[in-house]
Amino acid sequence: MFCSHFFVTLQKIMRVKLYIIIYICLSFLLLSCNGKGTDRGDEAGDTLQFRYAKNLTVVTFKDRMVATLRNPWDSTSVLGKYELEKPLSNIAVFGSVHCALFHELGADDVVGGICDLEFINQPSIKKGVAEGRIANLGNSMQPNLEKIVNLNPDALMPSPFENSGGLGRVERLGIPIIWCADYMENTPLGRAEWIRFYGRLVGRAKEADSIFNTVEARYQELCRKARNAETKPRLLPEMPWSGQWTLPGSGSSSTRLYQDAGAEYLFAHLKGNGGVPLSTEKVVDKAVEADIWIIKHHGNLDRQQMISDTPLLASIKAPIWWCDTSTTLLYEETPFHPERLLENLISILHPELGIHSEHQYFQQIKD
Repeated sequence: MFCSHFFVTLQKIMRVKLYIIIYICLSFLLLSCNGKGTDRGDEAGDTLQFRYAKNLTVVTFKDRMVATLRNPWDSTSVLGKYELEKPLSNIAVFGSVHCALFHELGADDVVGGICDLEFINQPSIKKGVAEGRIANLGNSMQPNLEKIVNLNPDALMPSPFENSGGLGRVERLGIPIIWCADYMENTPLGRAEWIRFYGRLVGRAKEADSIFNTVEARYQELCRKARNAETKPRLLPEMPWSGQWTLPGSGSSSTRLYQDAGAEYLFAHLKGNGGVPLSTEKVVDKAVEADIWIIKHHGNLDRQQMISDTPLLASIKAPIWWCDTSTTLLYEETPFHPERLLENLISILHPELGIHSEHQYFQQIKD
């Protein structure tokens, strides 16, 4: 990464047939740095006060914004540092959740390219791709280099993963990469507050702050109501895949969400901020105690088929509430609207509270 008032990138891209594409970008929209070079003496800036997000620092100056992203896996290091002098207008967005975010901010037009189209349910994105206004860059783990070069985006917005090795050849293009590490915040409101950062990237600061304030107020209201529940149903999330059952650790935002909904999460003792993979056998030993089982699954789900695929699951008798992620907007909406998911979970866990959920992501599977 580098930092300069202007950045000129000359990159060589090798394909099956040997040729060279010269990618030139003369701009000062976004400068991506290693933490050096953005300091302009003793110039004072205003630090944006985040109430929940722990991995972000944003300082605004008269003519620019400087954002620092803390490495969520190593608190002593920086994942990225960015200097923005004018709003971004052409972004390659790798995740469906951030496509939906820009749609809500009224900034659909900044999405120039996307990845993993098959997992995107946002109508405006599908329409944009069909009409050729939005480039389909392919798989987010191995995006199409030629299409990225042709798009000539102001920035790329992928999600980072621990020990993933980064984006390989994509990083050598020299295009600024804004790592979307919001999912590593350890509270739902912490993740949701990243909307204030993303809004500032595209010139929608006021809209972003207003949305977050509404989210925060409703989330806190629901928490207070859930605390009045007389019971705490024992909750089991997710299901095994290829012999492993990945469950949220004690420091994850999902664990906090379950607790805020008034549940006793059976695996709250697991250490870590992300997903913790366990053997199916180890999970089932504890899972038999569950009162409620919630599952996110792409496509139809049937208990008998689950048991046929994994016979160990037959010992889990808890009623199953299932979210079909191929038809609902769970992944697009709830990261920055955790109050919607919280409302839905409370309505399932505590029907006696009489909380009606306007966003029904989960439905009960009839045995």
